[in-house]
Amino acid sequence: MQITVTYIHHNCFVLETPSRTFLFDYPGDMHLPEGAEAVVQNRVAGRNLAVFISHSHDDHLNEDLKTMASTASSVHYIISDDVLEMRPEVIPADCETLIVEPDESYTSAGLSIETLMSNDLGVAFLVQDGDFRFYYGGDLAKWIWKSASAREESFTAHFFKQAMIRVHEFKPHVVFSNVDKRLENLAGGAEAYRETGARVFIPMHTFGETEWLGAFRDSVGDKATELFVYADLGDSMGYEI
Repeated sequence: MQITVTYIHHNCFVLETPSRTFLFDYPGDMHLPEGAEAVVQNRVAGRNLAVFISHSHDDHLNEDLKTMASTASSVHYIISDDVLEMRPEVIPADCETLIVEPDESYTSAGLSIETLMSNDLGVAFLVQDGDFRFYYGGDLAKWIWKSASAREESFTAHFFKQAMIRVHEFKPHVVFSNVDKRLENLAGGAEAYRETGARVFIPMHTFGETEWLGAFRDSVGDKATELFVYADLGDSMGYEI
């Protein structure tokens, strides 16, 4: 099966399979580069679209979730329950929408969806569409900042380790996980790359600063998992799964 992944910005990507297109964490206008909406509309045009929103932070959630999806032939929204609680006005009216809670399982629009509780806000997703499986992490990451106490560091490391074990057991073909250069540990990016066993790894949470992703590829070394190294809005890569 051929898939295509397209970078939009930060944690926002379009994933295309023969039967469906997925869009993740389309961010607020203040975070979008010029032309982003047009790129998304072009990629989803005429497609069966599933839009996943992991949580309600501005860098992951746009105020208008309908316009960018308006060219799709059908749209199904899968949205974390914190959005319903904190920003209900952005949930599209009169649309097929599934509100999900952490650590639950759902079947919707032909998809099997499991959620993981994030250690930031909202959820991460384990999704199966037929034989195709992927993990989208949202803001679930190894958030160990320099100011963290030993207790906080231990808790976060354990939480992240258990999440990666669960992802590995899911046997995903594609993993989207945060690789944030603001943290010395890159938010657990290298661990996610090495431990989840995915065919393709998509680094996220760059805030548009992508020039260093080549160095990340060099640092992880192991080429068993292909790494999508992107630079600009609209960069795409195809993979055989």
